[in-house]
Amino acid sequence: MNWYWIGEPILYSCLAILFGGIIVPRIHTQVKFPAKLLIIAAVGVAIFSFLPVLRIVLFFSDDAGFALIFKNVMLFFSEGKAYIWTVIFTGLFISTVLVNKGVDSKGTNKIALTGLFLVAIGIIGTLSWSSHASSNFGIIGFWTQFLHLFSVSVWAGILVVAGLYIPNKADEWKAFLRWYHPLAIIAMIIILVSGLLLNMRTDPDYVNSWITSYGQSLLLKHLFVIPLLVIAFLNGFLVKRNLNHTDFNPKKWMLVEGIIILLIYTVTGYMNQQPAPHDLNPQLMESSASKLYMWLIQGEGVRVPVEITWSPISVFLFIVALCSIVSMYLLFKKNKNAYAALICAVIFTFVSFVGFMTLVS
Repeated sequence: MNWYWIGEPILYSCLAILFGGIIVPRIHTQVKFPAKLLIIAAVGVAIFSFLPVLRIVLFFSDDAGFALIFKNVMLFFSEGKAYIWTVIFTGLFISTVLVNKGVDSKGTNKIALTGLFLVAIGIIGTLSWSSHASSNFGIIGFWTQFLHLFSVSVWAGILVVAGLYIPNKADEWKAFLRWYHPLAIIAMIIILVSGLLLNMRTDPDYVNSWITSYGQSLLLKHLFVIPLLVIAFLNGFLVKRNLNHTDFNPKKWMLVEGIIILLIYTVTGYMNQQPAPHDLNPQLMESSASKLYMWLIQGEGVRVPVEITWSPISVFLFIVALCSIVSMYLLFKKNKNAYAALICAVIFTFVSFVGFMTLVS
């Protein structure tokens, strides 16, 4: 197992910080987002987006030497050419931040913020160009990946920056939710639709792919999305009721949503390093099956197509998962510990995952 996937969740987090650090100060004048964080995030994008390129170079370097392979990858591979543009855009981003001595909503910095936003979109474009979806599915894959990554970065970035920097005052949060709520709904629709399109192309045989590492990672990612949607619903539709309570802290619930997004980033990073099952061949399923699946079937042969078989343990696990989701709602309604809701979200995800795996093993 290689370590390259660890860079992906950090890369996605850096992208979120870029967009959140640009958008929130543009709308909320009281937010002073540290310029150093924007610069660190931009440097992070440049560093961690290089890891896929480095992986290609190291894979071929034994054949002709590191320097020659590095040159060829940078000049002739789409990953290398896209990375050059990523460095150009991140350099332009950092230069703009330094010239303007930070970002806020005053004076000429409105123009600078708009420019930074466009440069950040350019970074999303270069990363989408070098993506798996673009390489395998052409222009459709590129635009699907672009819309997906852009929407996630904007949604998550605003969420995290707001949770950290908007003052814990009811009026401030009502003003924030007034524009963020409809934006989040639009972003979520785009994320779900584009994600579905990507999944249909990379993993058309969804249930059968659960025996592979890629399919299991994708299932885990989808299960994390369910508590994320629950938290998003609570933060979007029900939070206004709790804002009138003096002891309610919306920042904690926003950060819980952000942590779940980070967990999804982590699973996505691992998943993207696994071979995507574009075409599951029954003759090759034995070798494609993950160690987890082989352990679950305890020496029995791999069945293709997989058979879904209910058992008492499966029913019990799904009941526990349902109780975890209900507990998240009750914790929010009664204004209890937000981080207990995060624990419930994690319990739901992993218990549901085990439940689904017992169905096919």
